[in-house]
Amino acid sequence: MMVILYGVLLVVGVTLLVVTLVRVLAGGVADSSAAPSGSDGSARRVLDERYAGGELSTEDYQHRRRILEGEE
Repeated sequence: MMVILYGVLLVVGVTLLVVTLVRVLAGGVADSSAAPSGSDGSARRVLDERYAGGELSTEDYQHRRRILEGEE
């Protein structure tokens, strides 16, 4: 019985290792606290998410949005 349990745990462990390795090599794992390195669209998306999450006041959100849009 214990041999079967160890075998199952080994298969699960190897599977998780392979899935994690594939995700890392494909660029699927990212640090969510890292600054976005994409275009203005991704910066706007992050800004919208922070506003929706309550991290920014309305005034701060509008000010930063205007800066991204090049109005200031």
